Amino acid sequence: MERIADENQLLCGARILIAEDEILIALDMEAAFRDAGADVVGPCTTLVAALDAVRKEALSLAVLDIRLGQATTEGVSDVLTERGIPFLFYSGQALPVEMQRKCNGAVVVAKPATQQDLVGAAAKVLAA
Repeated sequence: MERIADENQLLCGARILIAEDEILIALDMEAAFRDAGADVVGPCTTLVAALDAVRKEALSLAVLDIRLGQATTEGVSDVLTERGIPFLFYSGQALPVEMQRKCNGAVVVAKPATQQDLVGAAAKVLAA
């Protein structure tokens, strides 16, 4: 991903959870969101860590990979929905059918994307 300008504060003050099991991608996402003014929770690289964070943390938004290891993030999206916290998926794969039904209308950003595209998608989801 290419770096966005530091003065771009699209997400100023937002608390964003990152649930991503590929550590290099997770660290790149963290840098993008911090550059945009967000506070980052995580990155959470396992389903257990992501579930713990979504249950305990004050969050503005979550960015979820569809899979963390072999497990889907369906349980994480369920808790986010229960708590009224918006989320989007950032993944190289399509949502499984059961998740499509539950997360109808969820934004899915396809990997790879630029930092600007990912930050822009997050800002749009927060504004909605």
